[in-house]
Amino acid sequence: MATSERTTYFRASYLDASAIIKVLVEEPDSLNVAQYFKAPHSFYMTSLCFAEALGVLKAKYFRHQSITEKGYLNRSYLLTVWVRDQRIKLDEVPFTEPEVFGEVEVIVKRYQIDTSDALQIVTIKRGKFSNCAGESQPLLITADRSLAEATRSEGLMVWDCIHEPSPKG
Repeated sequence: MATSERTTYFRASYLDASAIIKVLVEEPDSLNVAQYFKAPHSFYMTSLCFAEALGVLKAKYFRHQSITEKGYLNRSYLLTVWVRDQRIKLDEVPFTEPEVFGEVEVIVKRYQIDTSDALQIVTIKRGKFSNCAGESQPLLITADRSLAEATRSEGLMVWDCIHEPSPKG
């Protein structure tokens, strides 16, 4: 292959609620993930992360932390539009199944993270892109250092969007 040719690959980027909030609400450390979100990547999240993000927006509004009522409603609507229009797609594993929840429980106990975070790890391990490897391995984007460390310890790709530079590609 000539040096000017570039190999193209697909990578699913999973958004943690902490990362999507950085896109929705301008904060001092949100620029990198907001720019990454503007690029033509394929984004995914679990329905629990979607609900968690709505809850964070609600808390930012009701605790008077950086957004007004109009800002809260607009950002909540924007997130729902992104999911409706499949800018962000939902990837689910049957987390109510005992076997899947058993995996979630093991991860919760191993890393002392919450069930929503552990479910994201299990979703990446079992979800639509679980068979992808190398440069096509799914990427979890998070602003949660504990989740980033747990994900990395499970052998998965992760970008701590506050403490690490943007991934290439």
